[in-house]
Amino acid sequence: MPVLSFVRTTLLDPLSPACLWRHPVMAARVLLGATENSLLPLGERLAGRRPRRCPVCHWQGHRFRNFLSADEVIRHCICPSCGSFDRHRLLVLGVRGELRRLGHQAPDVIVGFSLSTAMRYVLEHEGLARCYRSDIDAQEKRFDPDFTADLRQAPLRDGSVDWIFCSHVLEHIPQLELCVDEILRILRPGGAAWIQVPLEPGLAHSRRIPVDPHRAHAHAWQFAPDFPHLIARPGWAVTEHVAADEVAAGELRRCAIDRGERYWLARKHA
Repeated sequence: MPVLSFVRTTLLDPLSPACLWRHPVMAARVLLGATENSLLPLGERLAGRRPRRCPVCHWQGHRFRNFLSADEVIRHCICPSCGSFDRHRLLVLGVRGELRRLGHQAPDVIVGFSLSTAMRYVLEHEGLARCYRSDIDAQEKRFDPDFTADLRQAPLRDGSVDWIFCSHVLEHIPQLELCVDEILRILRPGGAAWIQVPLEPGLAHSRRIPVDPHRAHAHAWQFAPDFPHLIARPGWAVTEHVAADEVAAGELRRCAIDRGERYWLARKHA
């Protein structure tokens, strides 16, 4: 987002959770995070040490960048080269592990719903199949969609897709059941869906919430550790992959991946 547009919608909009005069504490956090982001490139040129690396694009540097929005500031999580978050970096490591398990035999048809730039980079540079990118809005330039699709009624044939990527999408759609059923329907037998959603800290049970259009995330769900039960279906097996269990501690630090970050792999029965 351009700087002036970010300032206008984040700091100067009275409805923003980071409005300068209504929420000065959050506004200060955003401004401090932005200031640090602007200084980090200079610090890297002076420091010499490059202890952090991105497993997606192989960038190396002193610190990852801060993520800034009106209602959340996450420090040192974004790669300045490819734009990946720690969830993207974990997913990429998981995909590479799955390809090793398959003997580097890539799936034929891949569909990504609101596919991240990080996953696009991997799919385009590592010889995987053509990935068809989809979003509900054809004008959404961030995801550069090949076609528009409402995940509640996907315009794809039954059993037509080998792999599906659905990262941080389901929390935005109230009709979760319909979306999960559609993902299962369009997967071919033996295919896999890579699913990521944010978990709400301290929440015991997932719950629907009203969508707040003035918040950056506009979530319709707050998910809890019971999320795998919400997507359980007779037609597939769901496994949870937690960063602390999948990646060595030193690699987690180097790649700035939170120990609790995770993804779910749903494999359709053959």
